[in-house]
Amino acid sequence: MDTENQNDGSVEDVENSSAKDSSFFTQKDASQVVGRLISTNYAVMMAGLNDAATGVLIPYLQPAYDIGLLKVSMVYLINFAGWLVASFANIHVCSRLGSGGTLVVGATIQCFGYVLMFWKPPYPLFMTAFFFTGMGVAFQDAQANIFTVTVKHAHRWLGILHAVYGVGTIIAPLIANTIASRTPYWHYYYLATFILGVLNVVLLAWTFRRGLFKPNVSNANAEMKATLTNKVVWIFNGFFFLYVGAEVASGGWLVQFLVSVRHGDPKKVGYVASGFWSGFTLGRVLLADITHKLGERRMVFFYIALAIALQVMFWLIPNIIANAVTVCLLGFFIGPFYPVGLYVLTKVIPQELHIGALGRLHSELGTSWIGCIPLHDWRNRFKDRGTGYAADYGWLVSRDWDILGSAPQTALNQVRRIV
Repeated sequence: MDTENQNDGSVEDVENSSAKDSSFFTQKDASQVVGRLISTNYAVMMAGLNDAATGVLIPYLQPAYDIGLLKVSMVYLINFAGWLVASFANIHVCSRLGSGGTLVVGATIQCFGYVLMFWKPPYPLFMTAFFFTGMGVAFQDAQANIFTVTVKHAHRWLGILHAVYGVGTIIAPLIANTIASRTPYWHYYYLATFILGVLNVVLLAWTFRRGLFKPNVSNANAEMKATLTNKVVWIFNGFFFLYVGAEVASGGWLVQFLVSVRHGDPKKVGYVASGFWSGFTLGRVLLADITHKLGERRMVFFYIALAIALQVMFWLIPNIIANAVTVCLLGFFIGPFYPVGLYVLTKVIPQELHIGALGRLHSELGTSWIGCIPLHDWRNRFKDRGTGYAADYGWLVSRDWDILGSAPQTALNQVRRIV
C-alpha cells in the first residue's frame, strides 16, 4: 500500500510540475507544423542510414583493420551503450533544453561520431565513434516520436515517420555498397552521412527555432521515477524488445543464410535484403489506416499469424526466389508493429510520462539484439532453420499483448476502448 501511495504521489508530482508545459502536448494540425514534421522525418531517415550500413561494410572493414568477427561485433555493443546512456539522459536533457534542443544536440552528437569515422582512424577510436552515433540517434528517435504523437491523426503520422526510417534502411546499403565496391575508400560512406548530418542539424535548429531551448519537462527526477514504476511501460518495453529481436533476426541475418544455407551468389542475394526492407517500409505506410480502423490488438495478432506462416514457408521451401518473395511479405506484415505499439502506449499512459516512457523504451531497441548474435557461430546454432527463429520471437511478441491483461485495470480499459 505504501508503495502504491508513493507511485501515485510520483505521478501527481509529474502532473503538477508539467501543467505549465502542457502546450507542448496539445494536439496540433499537421498543416501548422509542416516544417517540424519534415525535419523530424529527415532525422529518422538519418537513423536508418546509420543503422543499416554497418552490416554491408563489415566485409570491407575486416580486412582493412585485419580483425575477426568478435572485434567487429563490439561496434554493435558500443553503439547500444550509447543508446542506453541516452535513454536515461533523455528526460534530463529535455528538462533543460526542450524537445527541439534535445533534437539538435542529438544530431550534433551523431555528426561528431561521423567525424571520427570517415578518415578510417585506429580501430579503438573507430569503435568509440559508434557510442556517439548511437547516443545521437537515440536522442533524436525518442524526441521525433514524442513530437509526432502530439499531431492529430498520430497513428497515420507515426506510420509515415517509421516508413521514412525504412527508406533510410533501403538507401543505406545501396550507397554504402556502391562506395565500398567501386572505390578503396569504404569509410567515405561516413563522410557522406556527415554531410547529410550537418543538413539535419540545420533543419532541426531552423524548424524548432521558436522555443528551441524551452524546457518541456519541469521535474525530470519525478517523471523518471513515475515512468520506471509504471507497469504498462515495462510491458510495452517487453513487446518492443521482442519485436525488434524478430525484425533483426529476419533482416540482419537474411543474406548470410541465403549464401551459406541456400548457396546463393552474394552479389545477387544481397538485393533480397533490400526487398525485405522495402516490404517493411510499404507495410508501415499502407497498413497504418486499416490497422487503426479494425483495431490495433486484433490486427497485430493477425499480422503475427501471417508472419509465422511466412517464416515457416521460408524455412521449408529450399528455393531462393520463393524465399525472396516470402521474406518481402514478411517485412510488409511486421512493418506496422512498432508505430502501432507506440500509438497504443501513448494512449494508455499519462500524457506527462510520454517523454520518460519513449526515451526509456528506446534503450530496448535497435542494436540490443544485434550486439550479441555475432558472438556465436550462427551456422551451428541455426543450421537449416535459419531465420525461422524469428517466428519464435513473433510468438513471444504475441504473448506480450496478452500480458496486457495483467496491467492495471484502468490501463486495460483504455486499451479495450482503443482496440
